[in-house]
Amino acid sequence: MSTGDATVRKEREAAPGPTPARALLHIVYTPKTPQPGRTAPLFEGEVRSIGRNVLPPDVLLDDPCASRLHARVAWSSDQGAFRLEDAGSANGTFVNGLKEEAHTLSDQDVLRVGDSLLIHDERRVMDKLRARAASVATADLPVLIVGETGTGKEVMARFIHDRSARRGQFVPVNCGALPRELAAAELFGHTRGAFSGAGQARPGLFASAAGGTLFLDEIGDLPLDLQPALLRALQERAIRPVGSDREAPVDVRVVAATNVDLQAAIEANRFRADLHARLAQTVLALPPLRERRCEIFVLLRAFAEAEGRPLAVTPDALEVLLLGRYRYNVRELRALLSEFFAVSKGPEPLDLPYLAGVLPELAQRVAARGQPRSSSSGSGDVAGGERERLARLLAQHDGNISAVAKELGKPRAQIYRWLSRFGLSPRAHRR
Repeated sequence: MSTGDATVRKEREAAPGPTPARALLHIVYTPKTPQPGRTAPLFEGEVRSIGRNVLPPDVLLDDPCASRLHARVAWSSDQGAFRLEDAGSANGTFVNGLKEEAHTLSDQDVLRVGDSLLIHDERRVMDKLRARAASVATADLPVLIVGETGTGKEVMARFIHDRSARRGQFVPVNCGALPRELAAAELFGHTRGAFSGAGQARPGLFASAAGGTLFLDEIGDLPLDLQPALLRALQERAIRPVGSDREAPVDVRVVAATNVDLQAAIEANRFRADLHARLAQTVLALPPLRERRCEIFVLLRAFAEAEGRPLAVTPDALEVLLLGRYRYNVRELRALLSEFFAVSKGPEPLDLPYLAGVLPELAQRVAARGQPRSSSSGSGDVAGGERERLARLLAQHDGNISAVAKELGKPRAQIYRWLSRFGLSPRAHRR
């Protein structure tokens, strides 16, 4: 540590209260400790070194493909941003899939150091959003959650419900899926004989959520003629079932969500301004997945656990996934993993050849640059022009990785690394 760094840290310790970090480096993945969650704060006036032989508070990576001192990050007053500089590493430093000697970092940049992957996070939007959601959870006010499709609005609504003091149920309803002629009865209930087919009374979704939370998803699709009744239910905390001439009190917390511009809908006379004002007493804006890339690996692990499958993914493939744009956000990421599980066999990892058919442009960028030199060596090493040998062995053993590993005297993990490096897929060699 330099004298300047020591002086800055002493000044911070003497200052009243902690100095907030300008940004965070999320260590999303390292080969030997693949669990995500570690972060390193970045401060003005300090240099953060990155490598496999650095000391805290620098960024230590348990990664044999990273150099002892691989790269540095420091604040640039001229740029008004953090600058990443390669420190003469053996394998190079990559930002957003491209090799860089020096790079001015932007929010959500993806860094590749050896086989490790990091995210530069300036805004920390999800940390701030969850903190705000937790603070409003115990209030009894309506909440409006806005965001692109697939960003996890129902997950956020459940987060609010779970942290509230409410003991009733969480009841979700898609307003766009309500049958138009029965929407009022679905929400507010109905009496027996209220309309044709109403053989018995039903309480409705508001009553089912009594004491709990009613989640109105796609609120922008709620029929215009039903919006006054919803507004009255929110104002009076009472509902009138279809066919009844009496209102019944109901204790319900309403959380609504939409992926449409409600202000534009108001101007087009498709949504009531007074209902919007009532729903939007607290507004939470969920960012798209491309603005919270540090969650991608966490989500993949959660999806795999939900499907009862182990998650194996090569560093190259994970880098591509971190760089994805995801038009449909979390929903698209889950669909990608579910499709992979449907076509994969056994423990084979999600790899670069597979993603070449899903995210071809990004996969090609990562594949074309050449891969970091592996730290592995030995008589069974297939590096250095032996791609054809590995391909022949795959064909000989019908893509069986265990058989190839046994013949080469190498662990299966090493075979998968070579497959990723050479752009080979076991599926292509199965009969």
